[in-house]
Amino acid sequence: MSYTSYDHDRLEAAEKLKIERTIYFQSEKSDIAELTALPLAELIRQKEESAAAEENIYSSLREQATAWEEQAGKTLSLEKAIEYARTPAVQHTSNKWQERDHDRREISNAVYRMNYYVYENTRYDREKKESVPYSYSLTWNVYTNGPERNRQMKIAGQDRKVFADRAAMEKYLAGRQKAYANLFTEVSPQIPKQYAECFKVNGVLLPGYTIEGEERGKPEQAPAEQRTTTESKDEQFAILLDSRSRFETGEAGGYWLSMPATKEQLQEALAGIGLTADKPQDLFIRGFSDTEEKPLALPYDMVCSANIDELNFLAARLENLDASGVAALNAAAQRKQGFENVGQIIDFTYNEDFFVHIPEVRTPAELGNYYLNKSGMVQMPDEWKAGVDLAAFGQNAAEKEKGSFTDYGYILESGDDWVKHYEGREVPEEYRIMSSAQAPQIDPAKVDMDISAVQTAEQINVQTKEPQPVIPIILTSENPAGKLKEITDRLEQGITELFNSERFKEYLQVMSKFHNYSFNNTLLIAMQKPDASHIVGFSAWKNTFKRNVMKGQKGIKILAPSPFKIKKEMEKIDPQTQKAIIGKDGKPVTEEKEITIPAFKVVSVFDVSQTEGKEIPDIAVNMLTGDVEHYKDVFAALEKTSPVPVAFEKIEGGAHGYYHLEDKRIALDEGMSELQTLKTLIHEITHAKLHDIDLNAPLEDLENRPDRRTREVQAESIAYTVCQHYGLDTSDYSFGYVAGWSAGRELAELKSSLETIRSTAAEIINSIDEHIAELQKAQEQAQTSEVQEIGQDAPPQEQPEIPVPDATISIKEIQDYGYSWDGMFPLKQEAAERLFTQDGIEVFRIYEDGTEGAVTSLTDLQEHAEKGGLFGVEKETWEALHEYNAMKQQLRESEPTKEALLLYGKEDSYGIYQLARGDATRDLRFEPYDRLQATGHTVDRANYELIYTAPLTADITLNSIWEKFNIDHPKDFKGHSLSVSDIVVLHQNGGNTAHYVDSIGFQNVPEFLQEKQPQLIPDEHLTGEQIKTPRGSFYVSDMSVEQMKEAGYGLHHQSDDGKYLIMGNGTRAFAVAAEQPEKANPLKHIEDTIEQNDNNFDGIINNTPQTPTVDALEQTAKAGEVISLTDLAEAIKTDRENGRGKKAAAKEKPSIRAQLKADKERAGKKKPTKQKSQDLERS
Repeated sequence: MSYTSYDHDRLEAAEKLKIERTIYFQSEKSDIAELTALPLAELIRQKEESAAAEENIYSSLREQATAWEEQAGKTLSLEKAIEYARTPAVQHTSNKWQERDHDRREISNAVYRMNYYVYENTRYDREKKESVPYSYSLTWNVYTNGPERNRQMKIAGQDRKVFADRAAMEKYLAGRQKAYANLFTEVSPQIPKQYAECFKVNGVLLPGYTIEGEERGKPEQAPAEQRTTTESKDEQFAILLDSRSRFETGEAGGYWLSMPATKEQLQEALAGIGLTADKPQDLFIRGFSDTEEKPLALPYDMVCSANIDELNFLAARLENLDASGVAALNAAAQRKQGFENVGQIIDFTYNEDFFVHIPEVRTPAELGNYYLNKSGMVQMPDEWKAGVDLAAFGQNAAEKEKGSFTDYGYILESGDDWVKHYEGREVPEEYRIMSSAQAPQIDPAKVDMDISAVQTAEQINVQTKEPQPVIPIILTSENPAGKLKEITDRLEQGITELFNSERFKEYLQVMSKFHNYSFNNTLLIAMQKPDASHIVGFSAWKNTFKRNVMKGQKGIKILAPSPFKIKKEMEKIDPQTQKAIIGKDGKPVTEEKEITIPAFKVVSVFDVSQTEGKEIPDIAVNMLTGDVEHYKDVFAALEKTSPVPVAFEKIEGGAHGYYHLEDKRIALDEGMSELQTLKTLIHEITHAKLHDIDLNAPLEDLENRPDRRTREVQAESIAYTVCQHYGLDTSDYSFGYVAGWSAGRELAELKSSLETIRSTAAEIINSIDEHIAELQKAQEQAQTSEVQEIGQDAPPQEQPEIPVPDATISIKEIQDYGYSWDGMFPLKQEAAERLFTQDGIEVFRIYEDGTEGAVTSLTDLQEHAEKGGLFGVEKETWEALHEYNAMKQQLRESEPTKEALLLYGKEDSYGIYQLARGDATRDLRFEPYDRLQATGHTVDRANYELIYTAPLTADITLNSIWEKFNIDHPKDFKGHSLSVSDIVVLHQNGGNTAHYVDSIGFQNVPEFLQEKQPQLIPDEHLTGEQIKTPRGSFYVSDMSVEQMKEAGYGLHHQSDDGKYLIMGNGTRAFAVAAEQPEKANPLKHIEDTIEQNDNNFDGIINNTPQTPTVDALEQTAKAGEVISLTDLAEAIKTDRENGRGKKAAAKEKPSIRAQLKADKERAGKKKPTKQKSQDLERS
């Protein structure tokens, strides 16, 4: 042979037949000499004959392959039938709860399966020496229980829901079991249509199962006596194509085209009715047919009037829908408003989450039964449920949430945004099968309607609204406890009513104005007076704002803390170890303590619209008016607020923006309006702050992330709230329906989500305000710099004069007295005594002959005064004292000083701490104390900033502090209203207590006051000394024994003289003093700084090897450190001695010396001192 052959033949029964041969010419094995001797024409003729014979063999093989197809199809059918016959019966527990592997419990029957497991989150307890639970995570799910687990459908469930205590978790679990108990009453219940595929094998329902209801009849279709069709295994539906001219003549026929189709299949169909794709003018669609596997309730006329490319694209998109998605599509199509065109049906496949679909509900009574008995949304005793009219209840619910009953179940909008992907655009190229492009049909009426709607909204917005009357909460109870119960009951009712989107919108509007109010009070304001803008108490209106509450106005009731104190016998705690003190009898020592029991009372406040009197400055926040300058400021503030970078780009598909989880960035669509841009940016910032995840994290770490519906509602609600706060109305950007997001959840969970919306909106608003203030300050500084540059050529203005030390005597009087040197301020006896005794500065006796002598004692001063003498203080000394006092006052007002005075001061006081801003504290902000503990967090002072301090008098309580910082803030208070997660520290009788502001009352948090010392390393604290013991030489560390123990060192031995302990860790050892020196008073630094005559100034600072300069002392004081007045005076004297004749140099630096008279000027006028001679003469 002149060739080598390779075969790739393969037969896979009932699946694939492959005959493939390849040959290659090999010159070393071939001998074509006889052929090369033939003429060329002969060679060509023989080659053609051989190729024709080869074609015949190929045709024969194809005929055999067709025969194989028929036989393989029979084998395949037998194989699938065997699979059906071998399918085992479903295993189940016969509707009984049973233990499973991995601590799971399960109940099941032939159709449904429910399971759950509880995981204890533990931490190690050093006292008990064991792990103890601090919270519990519950996971539960309901699935279908078909024979193939990988094809099961999830009906309901929740992963890793966290509870602080087991009782609450068990109560919640019992509710879920009860809600789905109706599924486990029969061993083999009927299968709902949407789950039928789970119980079929190869398209045939397994024996022993039945499907609910009757099969739906198909829409009436045009008759087709001869159904010519293409076949497609992926058929979603089929359309009947026909020629209009032939149809009008009455000729029967047409061609059924399975969709989706290819261009070749369409050409075959058109050829069947005598048309071509490039001349489709006579083509029309006169029929529509769905499949038994995927019944479609699409509008018949809409399908027939659509173009073929659109329908082809729709069929391709329908492949992405499972049985439940198709059922939801059918229900959405049967709504009253329905779909307006095929483009909207296509967009449905991208927006499945836009609807909430309950397939088993078709009537108001079934909806009432679902909400009351199955959803878990309504909590009431079973005996009450029997009296509820289910039909009326369901009808009322459907009207409020604008839901629709259809043949395919109940459907309503979820609140998600409807994103346009295709409607109004061209069909993607890969789905076009017609030769001539078909332009998309745009409904001009809809465009006009949208414009009209916007114009109407704008007209409404400019109308002035009359203040709405307060909707009073009528309290029938006479006692405070009863009143509180009534208002909290109304509070829960108000939360439930928030399911209505209009109610939710009102709540957010009020939230934008009172973003620092507690959640409960924000909601109470929304329920009683949604248009409230500025609220304070009756007395505050009268005394602070000079306005009176109008007659007949009803108060807005909110909650204020009203704790009371009781005395209780408690174990005495050691303040150092925080453990109980044990007495001689081995039992804990007890003491009687006064403890505070948290409680609340109802107080009344009034809105500005309910008052009259003195006009108030504009209290509405109208920072943004839409002009470019303000827009840029707010956008810049939002950029600083965003935790990730922000950029613009062209975004396809109709989205306005997105947060990129992988790149950690925010993208905004180009060309949007300023309002839309700001709202979208806030929306995406919320995603970045609340919903960011690590894509590389294990799946179990992502289980607690909110679902998409919750994330979108939170983000859009926060964006709406922030925009409303700044006077930007985004109402036209609809929220949709909110109950779909919270359906099936308990009231506490809904309340928690709304608290997240409120707290995050408050955080963003506060951040924007701070950054805008910074921007405005920077702009003002820039303007000031420009003015200064312009005015550099102008003559310098004189600095404001320092007040004279004694205003009771003038320069003229001392000149008349006989003293003429202008470097001295004159003093009378009272001022001289004050400066000498209180301020401790040098004072001089002045004589009539123009000389002076230093006062050496108070007696010396008084004797000179009795002789009619005057006194003086050098100007540079007085000016240095004045500047020193200013520095000292600045230091007194610094945060470290304030905190030291609060915690260690002699006077009783209180302080308010609030969480520092930033991502590190984001998860701690506004968190109730029990939830903080459940998540493993602690109340750490390192996360807080001291915001405010004030004296603590006998009439001040935690209750009055809460009221003061929620209703009537002090003018110098710079924080937000006192809220959950804030700390109030009380300093009384030398002791401190810390109180966590909780959702109800306060929690005592001693851990807040515990000082956390960093672990020390002996090498970093060596004294340089070395001692010797019989066991060796050891370096000395100045650490204490306790600090060494914390660093992992234990006692090894003691030095012979008993002065040192040798402590080691197995590899190294150091010597530490056996007795540590007494620790310094923490307040000593502050006393050194603030007290006027503390001799520690000299003792601490004067030991330095050289006298500091005035410049150095000035920088030290500005840095907040202690300086000595004696050092300052000495430095001034030294600078004066070293700087005579350097007047110009002194003016170059704006320091203390720059404000003094040049020594050169003084030297010419000051007379030689005669102190010694005068003293001798007068002795």
